[in-house]
Formats: sequence, C-alpha cells, structure tokens
Amino acid sequence: MLTKQEIVSNFILNVEKERLKQNLTQAQMAKKLEMSLSGYKKMVSGVTAKVDLYTVYLMQHMTGKWIFELIDDYQEDTEIILKLKELSLRQKNFIEGIIDFEIEFSVSHENCNDYITVFVPTGNMQDGMVYDSSNFFKINAASYRKKFGDDLYCGIQVTSDHLHPVYNLGDILLVCRKSVREGDTGIFFNKENGRAYIRRLMPASSWILEPINGYGEPIAIDRHNETESAKWIRFGYILTKIRD
Repeated sequence: MLTKQEIVSNFILNVEKERLKQNLTQAQMAKKLEMSLSGYKKMVSGVTAKVDLYTVYLMQHMTGKWIFELIDDYQEDTEIILKLKELSLRQKNFIEGIIDFEIEFSVSHENCNDYITVFVPTGNMQDGMVYDSSNFFKINAASYRKKFGDDLYCGIQVTSDHLHPVYNLGDILLVCRKSVREGDTGIFFNKENGRAYIRRLMPASSWILEPINGYGEPIAIDRHNETESAKWIRFGYILTKIRD
C-alpha cells in the first residue's frame, strides 16, 4: 500500500512524463489541466503536498490511463485490466460474457472450484486451425483438481477427428496455463497468421513444434531470435485428456 506522499510524488512524475511525451510546455500542460501556470509549477516542484481530484480526473481523460497507472499502484488484478485495454470491442464483449457466466455459476454452485470451464472452438479443430471464437460449458473435475491442483486451468473440447488417433472427437484436453516445457504437448498461437497449433515441443537448438499425429511438417522456431520467437504464444500444455 502506497503512502500519501508516494501517491502524490508518483502522480507528479507521471504528469511531467506525459507532458514531455506530448512535447508540451508547462504553460500548455497547465491549460489542459485547467490550472494556472504558477499552480502547475508549485505542484510539480513539490511546493504543495496536495493534488486536486479534478486534476487527476483530467489527466485520466487526457491520457486514457486509469488512476492506478497514474500513481504507479500496480497490483494483482491490474495486469488483467491493462490487458483488457488492448482488446477490440468484440473481444471485450466476449470476455464480459465469460465473466458473467463465471459469476452466475459461482453463485449457484457451492463447490465451484471443483468445476472447470471447457472451451469449445468453432469450426474444425485441427493442427493449424484458424481460431475465431468458442462456446463454453462447465464440468466437474474434482478428481483431476485433486491430482493437478492449481495447475489445472481449463479444458478444451476436441471438435473433429483431425487430431486422431492421439485425440478423438469429443475428448476434453485439460490444460495447464504455465509455459510449455520441452517434451510437452502444447497449445501454440502464431501471431502472424492467427492460427492455433496443438504440437509437441521437441528439445533442439531451435524449438521444434512436431505434429502429434504424423501429419504436417515440423515448425522450427529460433529461440535465440527475439523477433521470431515473439511471433509465437505458448499458451499452455496439456496435462491429460478426458475420454468417455
């Protein structure tokens, strides 16, 4: 928890950073914040130990940043909020639907932690599929929660036979959100082509994404090339599968 002085100091520092970023004079910045130039100079020099709430409000609208960003008060949930800012309106609506579903479910189920959310991708689920959207439902995974603990993040239902014989239509893949380790079967997203891959990460001088059922060509990723490796998101690895 920040002290009052830390809050004021951090805010003033961010005001000046924003002013320099926008290439504004102190007089121009003072005008944007509806302050006198003398009042602005007193604030940024630390002569006054108080910052008007309206000044914070104007900074928030001018920069598009929330108050926790303006005072550098980053906590566990703020990372999620910052990520939401990067999403399109359609993506935000989708995420909001998931949040509403999770809230409603937790209210109506006492042992909600025994359940996991299973995502059902639209279209044919295959290696190199175009991931567009998904539906979702809940299953009771208490026995798997007991085995894997908090490593069990979610489930993904296989929607076609393209991954046969390793995964069949209707299988539920239990996913750990942690970074994919060498030898694991993981879920990978390519930022450039927008495709998702379920592949085994093979140890080598470069990362090799090997098809799990023998179909398709291996994909090599130079792990030492930041530009190339940054094109890929290692979403998580598959802990096990549930098959009826």
